[in-house]
Amino acid sequence: MKIVYMKFQTIMSQLSNKLIFIVLLGVSIPINSYAQTKRALLIGISDYGNAMENPDEWANISGANDVRMLAPKFSHQGFQVDSLVDAQATYKNIIASLSNLATSCKPGDLVYIHFSMHGQPVEDQNGDEEDGWDEALIPVDAKMKFQIGVYEGENHLIDDTLNGFFSNIRERLGEKGTLYVVLDACHSGTASRGDNDHVRGIRDGFSPSGKYYSPDTNSTSNDYFTVESKNTDSPVTYLEACRSYQQNREVRDVQTNIWYGSLSYYISKAMDTIQITNGDEWIENVKTAMDYDRRLRHQNMVIESSKMKAQ
Repeated sequence: MKIVYMKFQTIMSQLSNKLIFIVLLGVSIPINSYAQTKRALLIGISDYGNAMENPDEWANISGANDVRMLAPKFSHQGFQVDSLVDAQATYKNIIASLSNLATSCKPGDLVYIHFSMHGQPVEDQNGDEEDGWDEALIPVDAKMKFQIGVYEGENHLIDDTLNGFFSNIRERLGEKGTLYVVLDACHSGTASRGDNDHVRGIRDGFSPSGKYYSPDTNSTSNDYFTVESKNTDSPVTYLEACRSYQQNREVRDVQTNIWYGSLSYYISKAMDTIQITNGDEWIENVKTAMDYDRRLRHQNMVIESSKMKAQ
């Protein structure tokens, strides 16, 4: 019995020494990993202050509904969520939120930015657009038409401005981070508000010179585009609800009778079963669902990504 006890003590001593060695080894060798923070900025506008449906003002839509639907799902998936809805979603506040995001994100983070609002083509002022038009998102304090001395586009959120923030965020995230940008808006179509026809965007361009906006509907039938990227930047993927010349229709949830942006609605559905991660499984899930929705048969979701080749 004494011999058995001595053998047991020897075995335990050897195990203890191995455990100590493993602990010391873990302390002495640095761990080559990073703590990823998941961040979501959700911006949506329903109330443009046009309850009387004045055709010269932005129609009320359902963008705030999108944020209210998505915010708890992002929180459930471990994202730090910031949101701006309706009167909060001014040009100044959106710029401040993007600036704060660009300075607070860290290398390796996963960043998701979502816009649910109107969109509009804006006459290009610096010559960087082949078709002569920039693309703009419409904050709650942006007007529909150019009026010299009254409103000259100072609150339009131009793509050039947005791309500056996105570039800064990608640099901050580095090659191990990921940026997703979702645009549930459009810059074509009609600002219709019929019971069966909720549409985001407007066909008229915003033009200081009175230039007429005429979209090129024959320019492409491709829904996948490659984004140029530096090796030191994070990958980026843009999800757009429709092609530039198409209408972006809202969809009604038959169970709740609530209207949502079509892209937002199917992202929410995908999140019920799929985690939003650095992988793109959830994106293809969303696109497939939109392709099969008969309500969206005249609308094509567009994906622009640095992680894929144009198809």
